[in-house]
Amino acid sequence: MRAPRTGEYLISPKELSPSWLLLYLATFALQVPCAAIRGFVAYPVLWVFFKLLGQPTSPVHLIALVVGYGPLALSLATLVLPLGSWWWEQQAGGRSPSEREQLIYQDAIAQLRNVDPGLREPRRWFVLDEEIENAGAYADTLMVTRGLLDSGYLEAVLAHELGHLNTSDARLTAALCRITTPPRGQVHRGLKTLAFLATGAIGMWPLRAAWGAYWRSREHHADNYAAHLGQANTLGDFLDERRALIDLPVPFIWLTEHSHPPTEHRVERLTRAATHHPNTPRPTKNETRPGVNQQTRPQQPGRQSTDRPTRSHLADAHAATPATSPRTHSRRIADRSEPVKETPSGPPNGGS
Repeated sequence: MRAPRTGEYLISPKELSPSWLLLYLATFALQVPCAAIRGFVAYPVLWVFFKLLGQPTSPVHLIALVVGYGPLALSLATLVLPLGSWWWEQQAGGRSPSEREQLIYQDAIAQLRNVDPGLREPRRWFVLDEEIENAGAYADTLMVTRGLLDSGYLEAVLAHELGHLNTSDARLTAALCRITTPPRGQVHRGLKTLAFLATGAIGMWPLRAAWGAYWRSREHHADNYAAHLGQANTLGDFLDERRALIDLPVPFIWLTEHSHPPTEHRVERLTRAATHHPNTPRPTKNETRPGVNQQTRPQQPGRQSTDRPTRSHLADAHAATPATSPRTHSRRIADRSEPVKETPSGPPNGGS
């Protein structure tokens, strides 16, 4: 099964929507003064560095401009062609899939392609060695945990993630993440204000509620895409079984960047969608898939071979700066962003 060529992920007119374009343009405008501050801070640091090395300081001005405005250019380039998710994989601790895992994945993709031959696969994918059933989408790349590969829900969660990868969601997640700069996590108390200004976090803050509302609507859209691929009932079961691990009360959610809607609302919509789309029967556990059973790992003593306790496919650990990271937000389910560990706060695409 051939992976999509790089050019297949060039942005297309059908991926352009006024809703996210206006939000992105507003975010970009707020980032311009942040870029100026970043360049202003970088200039004296670079000047001292060049002086200590005994080098001429003539390139300092140009380098400071690149440091300041480079992230904005990178973000725009990511919207056009979302490449470069290698760092996400390294940051998350991902690895390349084994031959057995590739067979499982290819079998799941083949089942979904039977419903929609035109679906666009991720250009690359990697495995995270975690038992929790999770997945995430960022740029042109898919992250899948080992626990999801060994479950019976791979097709359903994969269909949801493809809903992000076959629209602007995954590229927008990456673009929003890259418009800011590290450090995106905790900063020493004396540097918090400077970091808030120079990294671009302050530019994300005013629109966090708008981005949160947008990403919550995109989760419903990705669920509908999964329903279109015949996975409404299975994805609904997956979410329903894990609602206690997924849902937490979010005070004034409409004022936050929280990227996932309540599970009950998602399951309700999936139940309605199932009446309009043919449902693909839920597969058996991946260990018994045709062509895969011969390559399964030896069963370890004391481990259940079937029906192990379900774990949450949470995704998006309060990711990227307000609404920015590999759809991997507050470690929620089936899906955008984006980095599972310490990602910038943001979108979905990470966690279903």
